[in-house]
Amino acid sequence: MDVPLHSSRISDRVSALDGLRAVLATAICAYHLGAPGLQSAVLALPVFYALSGTLITSLLLAEVHRHGRVRLGRFVLNRLLRIAPPVLALTAVVALLWPWVGGYGGSTTDLGLAVGLALTWTTNLGRAYLGIHQGVLDPLWSLSAEEQFYVFWPVLAALALPVVRRRRALFWVLGAVIVVGPLSCVPFFAPSPDAGPALVYYAPPLSMSSLASGCFAALLLDHLRGSERWTARAGRIAARTGFVLLAALVVLMPAQWKSDPLVVLGMVPASGLVAAVFIAGLGTSDTVVARVLAWRPLAWYGARASYSLYLSHLVVLALVEPRVDGIPGRALALGLALVVGALGGLFVEIPTDRLRRRLMRPKAGQGGSLPVRHPTGVDRPA
Repeated sequence: MDVPLHSSRISDRVSALDGLRAVLATAICAYHLGAPGLQSAVLALPVFYALSGTLITSLLLAEVHRHGRVRLGRFVLNRLLRIAPPVLALTAVVALLWPWVGGYGGSTTDLGLAVGLALTWTTNLGRAYLGIHQGVLDPLWSLSAEEQFYVFWPVLAALALPVVRRRRALFWVLGAVIVVGPLSCVPFFAPSPDAGPALVYYAPPLSMSSLASGCFAALLLDHLRGSERWTARAGRIAARTGFVLLAALVVLMPAQWKSDPLVVLGMVPASGLVAAVFIAGLGTSDTVVARVLAWRPLAWYGARASYSLYLSHLVVLALVEPRVDGIPGRALALGLALVVGALGGLFVEIPTDRLRRRLMRPKAGQGGSLPVRHPTGVDRPA
């Protein structure tokens, strides 16, 4: 993940945040693959959202600090070139394997509908409002929510960030999204008709609350650093406090969370808010947790393969589950998913990322420097 929260050098990386992505993606995959006692892994989703919101806002702030403005068209194109190739590769593979993976988990058997929702970033809308299961393409629902949020957030940031007095309005907008988003979903909560989460869980307002928490944290951190009120000690306090609170939420997460409105509409956005505090501290201080997460193999996997792991793990499960059942089958599926994620990173993410950087390189005579890579890709889990 690029955009160091602890440094003004845009080329730096925060390896601990890469490692965090690897841990979150693996936990979510293990949960989807049926590992026992991992119901709290669902809280990894709002943590991912908070991470994405923090880092993409840091990218926008870096644009302003470097160029005095947000080059919106370039920013959007850079992000699209980062997130789209793995999704295109996934949908192509799923189309080829559809006779074996179509209809998995009670999903739609209409390939055109499944791919259409995936490629238009509307998978979450189909699930939340139409009850359409995507089966092996279900991981794209969280990515859809993120992309919908980024339809308006970079535009608002481009208008307000270059003018210091306008930034106050961004705090109010984000605060409203954090609070009003979950509250707006309360009237629509209804228990799920199947074994999955209540459909409101997939509604955009709920997802955007955690994204807004990350954005709010990045803006506040930038303000505090600019006024020299954010110190290494403050970073350590934030990291430790956030970690303890996240651990408490994990412990308190009930096994029946899928049908409990207080959990879905309360603990999920709350974990995003707590995660934003943890991430801000993790990226700006040296703590034991940061050093563990910065372990090189873990950080490499988070930066280069966790996106592919998240996208493809249900495809692996759909192929393995009918052939090897029980615990051995789940363990085999998880192991294969980790390998497939690494292969996706090596043969899809890394080559296309190099191509993206080459395409985005300023032409001779234009000046400037390489654009910062989007730190999170997409990720998102659930």
